[in-house]
Amino acid sequence: MSVLSRLLKGAPQTDAPSPGLKAFTLVIVCLVTVLAMTDRNILNILLTPIKTELGVSDTAMGLLTGTAFALFYCTAAIPMARLVDAGNRRNILTLSLAFWSAATALCGLANSYFHLLIARIGVAAGESSANPAIMSMVSDLFPPNRRAMAVAATTIGLGLGVMLGAGFGGYLADTIGWRGAFVVVGLPGLLLALVMWMFIPEPVRGAYDGGAKANADDASTWRTIRYLFSIPSFDLIAIAKTSAQIATQAQLIWFPTYLIRVHDLSLTQTGLYYGLCIGLGTTLSSVVGAPLADFLARKGAVWYMRVCILAMALAAPFALSISFAPNAFWAIGLLFCWNFTSALNTNASMAAALAVVRPRTRGMMTAVVYFIYNLIGAGIGGLLIGALNDALAPRYGEEAIRYSLMAMPVATAIAGVLYFFGSRTIERDVERAKAA
Repeated sequence: MSVLSRLLKGAPQTDAPSPGLKAFTLVIVCLVTVLAMTDRNILNILLTPIKTELGVSDTAMGLLTGTAFALFYCTAAIPMARLVDAGNRRNILTLSLAFWSAATALCGLANSYFHLLIARIGVAAGESSANPAIMSMVSDLFPPNRRAMAVAATTIGLGLGVMLGAGFGGYLADTIGWRGAFVVVGLPGLLLALVMWMFIPEPVRGAYDGGAKANADDASTWRTIRYLFSIPSFDLIAIAKTSAQIATQAQLIWFPTYLIRVHDLSLTQTGLYYGLCIGLGTTLSSVVGAPLADFLARKGAVWYMRVCILAMALAAPFALSISFAPNAFWAIGLLFCWNFTSALNTNASMAAALAVVRPRTRGMMTAVVYFIYNLIGAGIGGLLIGALNDALAPRYGEEAIRYSLMAMPVATAIAGVLYFFGSRTIERDVERAKAA
């Protein structure tokens, strides 16, 4: 197929993608995730200069980074997931990537808090289809016993995206300003969207689950959601991931500010150290955790849940220790340990969720998980810490953020308990999904 034909029509579908094409697709969706997380999280490292220029409170910035983003992300996620389950996932993902990349660049043109809020809403709406499309595509490229490894490719993208957003964003803010930083990180997404359109084909639906026709699911959105919440282990996985996300979002949004306020680091230093910490921790966690989860899950899907329980049990003490770190070195080291252990649950929990639902509902399943995960987890995490900062500041001043971040170990421990209860029903739910 000629380059011109691919440019006009996109990459043609193939019934039997080669191992090389599967690997290339994983690389591309990993890069999509990198850009999504970079565009989403660059605001976190820019909170201080933006707050100073626009003259707003920590609560307002928490609303901007957490609640407002999560609300519009979640509002768009459900209808976009229906499109993902019914339409061409490659096309949807390509258009969405181009849209949110352009919206990120427009953040740099904002001249008020309201204008920045509107641009961030555009980023949120664009990114809403990414996870449903990627998870659905990955599940049709790889068999069930290799899905945690495949999901890990996107998780690596999460860590790299946060690292770029923090490290590169901090450097750009110190050199060309926060406005220029938004423009620079937004533009590469337009090029990657073109590459995806031309070279990534739409996978065959249900390739490892009996075929698309055998698994067609024409139920309405409401009936599909009711089906998902009729699965006991799915309910607990979704709520557990949400609780874990409250802790994750708290550190993603506010830990850079903690380093600046409490340990007197510059934007460049904060971005570099924080970005490396998150990027390396998440990547290493995926490299270690995903193959371990897949290996153990040969004995049964319950082992996916047991990996999640172990992750939360190991992470909670590190989350508690972060608030009392005596210096930046200890704070960053403890964050790395928390991030590595906590992230062990990410791939295992999604592999478990993919296993307990019918193939034709996986896009909607992902959207529902991320709806709860983002609306409550991301929505509460950022806003909660910002509100606590403002409430405690009269007494503790710049040190208030130490005490606000103590919400992290509580949320982490709750997630571990929920994963434990989910492990008691998952094997039965997997058999029900296979029978369906």
